[in-house]
Amino acid sequence: MNYQLKILIVEDNPDDAELIVLELEQANYQVFYQQVDTGEAMANAMESQAWDVIISDYSMPSFSAFAALDLFKQLNLDIPFIVVSGSIGEETAAQLMRNGAHDYLLKHNLTRLAPAIDRELREAKIRCERKQALEKVEFLAFYDELTKLPNRHAFLETLQQYVDHGDNFAVVFIEIDQYRQIKYGFGHIKSEQLIINIATRLKDNLQPGDFLARIGKDEFALIFTNCDAVNNVEKIATELHCLIDPPFDLQGFIIYASITIGIVDSSIGFRESAEFLRAAEIANHNAKKQGLQNIGVLYNQQMQTQALKRLQTESELRQAISNHEVKLFYQPIVELSNFKLAGFEALIRWQHPQKGWISPDEFIPLAEETGLIIPLGEFILETAYNQIKIWQDQLSDYLPLSLSVNMSCVQLEEIAIVPQIINKYQSLGLDGVTLKLEITESSLMNNTPKIIQCLQQFRVAGIQISIDDFGTGYSSLSYLKNLPIDVLKIDRAFVSRIEERKDFGIMQAIIALAQTLDLDVVSEGIETTAQMELLRSLGCKYGQGYLFSPAIPADKIQNWLKKINRENIDYKSLVANSLGAKHFT
Repeated sequence: MNYQLKILIVEDNPDDAELIVLELEQANYQVFYQQVDTGEAMANAMESQAWDVIISDYSMPSFSAFAALDLFKQLNLDIPFIVVSGSIGEETAAQLMRNGAHDYLLKHNLTRLAPAIDRELREAKIRCERKQALEKVEFLAFYDELTKLPNRHAFLETLQQYVDHGDNFAVVFIEIDQYRQIKYGFGHIKSEQLIINIATRLKDNLQPGDFLARIGKDEFALIFTNCDAVNNVEKIATELHCLIDPPFDLQGFIIYASITIGIVDSSIGFRESAEFLRAAEIANHNAKKQGLQNIGVLYNQQMQTQALKRLQTESELRQAISNHEVKLFYQPIVELSNFKLAGFEALIRWQHPQKGWISPDEFIPLAEETGLIIPLGEFILETAYNQIKIWQDQLSDYLPLSLSVNMSCVQLEEIAIVPQIINKYQSLGLDGVTLKLEITESSLMNNTPKIIQCLQQFRVAGIQISIDDFGTGYSSLSYLKNLPIDVLKIDRAFVSRIEERKDFGIMQAIIALAQTLDLDVVSEGIETTAQMELLRSLGCKYGQGYLFSPAIPADKIQNWLKKINRENIDYKSLVANSLGAKHFT
């Protein structure tokens, strides 16, 4: 096999040059060469052509190996430079090597030439690869490999310079809202193309003095100079939205993207760049929570206080789950026609050692955001399973019963959770106690295909499905009839206004809809006998709320049953007693 080799031969004798070429051709090299014998000719040759090897005679009438080496070093080349001479002393050879020559040979003994070139080419390749690796490491220390924009480290260093100089600026944190959906829907390559296109749009619209960086997978940060963000939040945000709103054509795929924007102004007075970036990110988080209500949010100190409180609550919640400070309470569900016990809803309660009872409205959303809903959900289900087993014996006179447990869509995203729940439920061997899983209407609508598949598996296994907080979403008849569900639970917001005849028509329509679809209806938040009577008149079969009982510990349930079974129940007394005992529902 012939190997191509481009050699620049610095030699005044053509015959000697031919001997060098002949030696290499005999070693299976296909040689392309140029012979030069002056500094000017050598410089012109190196500028016009990339060479694999330079071979130089030691002494020529108007040039020398030392002069050739000086020119070679000026061009900062990293290719083999080999000296071939008729006669050369050891001291001179050593001096040539110190000056940058890689090897030297005698013209009357060229048998070592090909092996020397092989060795030096390999070493040059290793040096080149090492240099490229180091350059890449240095590049990645300050730049994003995908977009070639500065990275988080470079952004913080640059921002610190603005802070130290006392410049007026605004830091803008931008997050791509649908990055994950685009990645999972269109694939990794398309999502990367989208990021590159967004980076290009942002970069092409920078003004002198501005600075752009990619600081996360779907996050960019900007420094706008000479900008009064306090009075121009809407203007800044609108301009950025206008940049990103037009569709992206990704090789035939038309994709729309939207962004969430958080802004912090230099007047806030932080001294560290990391504080500015963290503040902009906190503002972005607040913008995300507000949804379409704000196109951009300006940071204020209250956001930092809220963020610290949230972080503290997250830490305390982790500890609470580990220390079993969270407990299950059970709110009875009764038949409205005869007040017969139909089942219970399991409701999580957190009794903080210093703060007392903490509302689920405070910690459940946080648990879903942080992933703590997974261990918390495991605790809820395990406790519910144990309680179901106890009730099958303890409440045998009241069977059949059901126990409703709230499920988060975050839990259902766990690959193994569906078979885990089904296997555990079926292993209990229950007779007369049914498990019902509740999922909110809004969660179901936002995650329909995957969630429906999970719900179908549950129903096949004998686990019933309830839509919780029904009426707060946008479900339609055609939508509902295709869902694998058994129960509609009407949100307490509708029940609370039924006495004033507000939303009465909506309640009537929901109950009629459920009856058409052969679904049971449970009304939540019943607090007065008037509400109960109206719901009964509409055909609502089941109810729960303070009229009957707040959520109570498992060991208080038998006392409640004695009270609910008394003849001639005094509803007013029942309401007063229940309201006085409530925690949270």
